[in-house]
Amino acid sequence: MRVLYFIFVIYSVHIAGLVAQNRSFYEISRLPFTSDRYDEFAPAYYDGGLVYTSNQRTGFLITRMTREDENLFNIFYTDQSRLDNWRNPRLFSKSLQSNYHDGPVSFSADGSMVFFTRNLPGRRYEKSTLGIFMADNANGQWVNIRPFPWNNDNYNLTHPSISADGRILFFASDMPGGFGGMDIYMSRLEGNRWSVPENLGEIINSPGDEVFPYIHPGGRIYFSSDNNNSRLDLYFSSPGSSGWMKPVRLPKPINSEADEFGFIAEGDLGKGYFSSNREGTDNIYSFISTFPLFTQCSSIQEPELCYEFYEQRGEAVDTTLFYFQWDMGDGTIIRGLEADHCFKDTGTYIIRLNVLDLVTGEMQYNVAEYRFTIERIQQPYIHAPDTVRAGRSFILDASESYIKDFDKEGFYWETGDGAKYEGETITHSYAEPGTYQVRLGMLPLPGTSSGQQRACVYKFIVVTE
Repeated sequence: MRVLYFIFVIYSVHIAGLVAQNRSFYEISRLPFTSDRYDEFAPAYYDGGLVYTSNQRTGFLITRMTREDENLFNIFYTDQSRLDNWRNPRLFSKSLQSNYHDGPVSFSADGSMVFFTRNLPGRRYEKSTLGIFMADNANGQWVNIRPFPWNNDNYNLTHPSISADGRILFFASDMPGGFGGMDIYMSRLEGNRWSVPENLGEIINSPGDEVFPYIHPGGRIYFSSDNNNSRLDLYFSSPGSSGWMKPVRLPKPINSEADEFGFIAEGDLGKGYFSSNREGTDNIYSFISTFPLFTQCSSIQEPELCYEFYEQRGEAVDTTLFYFQWDMGDGTIIRGLEADHCFKDTGTYIIRLNVLDLVTGEMQYNVAEYRFTIERIQQPYIHAPDTVRAGRSFILDASESYIKDFDKEGFYWETGDGAKYEGETITHSYAEPGTYQVRLGMLPLPGTSSGQQRACVYKFIVVTE
């Protein structure tokens, strides 16, 4: 796979340490229009179909070539028929075709703008660098092609991805001051100007290469990294309160022993596409997640177990002769008219306030007696330690989950490091220190009442060295 294919530098990469997986929750399929002769990669959603980059021939008689007699990369489009068959790809736009390599691309959410990579014009026989260009959609024609203002003849800017609001452009570059070879940067649209590119930092960027960023509408950023090894793997990172969270490597079969890059996904992350050279040339694959989708997960709620008890009717008792004693119904006895007590669990307790003789300690009479109920919170429940050590196995238990009249089909876990499990109790270990969000979902049985909906909670676990 050519990370910087425009300047004819070929990268191959490797990453060690697979994330523990219970089983695969993805089904993948190579798209039928891809070939074993040419490269097809970096898909983007557009107008109900896919726009991608390829060096396939553009005509029977004339195909633009490089000085090394290689086909130029061009931008292609394909979509599906009513029978879900992929149509034959065609050149996306003649106005975006140049005498240089063109692509990959990224479109604004409304389709009014396209951002794409293209070689910067260089002197004859000099190595050409990559730049990002923009164009506007005018009634189906791409016009007003212009360079991104931070292009530079001395280094590369490539693989653009525009945010859903059109205000932030993510891209890869080997500009000076980075953490490795290629790093991921972003630039903000401030008024009519693009701000100075900002490096996403060493949480995202490694001493190796990070390329092909894709900013998902939900806020996650997906990208490929060789992690200073020898192959490209796909990762994602979520925005946190203090910046990007530690990247998570996508599981098999999306990642393989080959290069994976150019990832895109639908809004619910249930379907999408990515590129891989696992079969020799770069090809585009579709994926479908078979893992149940849980949205709007909430933080675990802990029941209120600590209360203050006071009985106003006891104020008339002569405390020079008698004293008060609370029986909390859980074996706890507290002396005094007021009682502060924390119960160990939810449930119903019989609370009694008794009056006892100050000298003999014998019970004289009962001032009050009532049933006191602490309700269980209806939710999935994650029983797990707050802190664990990297490399140490620990148990996550969902047996205390409770939703009244909920006929569950099963429990589903996401541990925040890419691993997914099914089952009431699981065992997991984290390879790296960090803070991970564990999610637990409950799925109702098929055919149960329409009032039963999927339920989901999350808990943060801190992993130390």
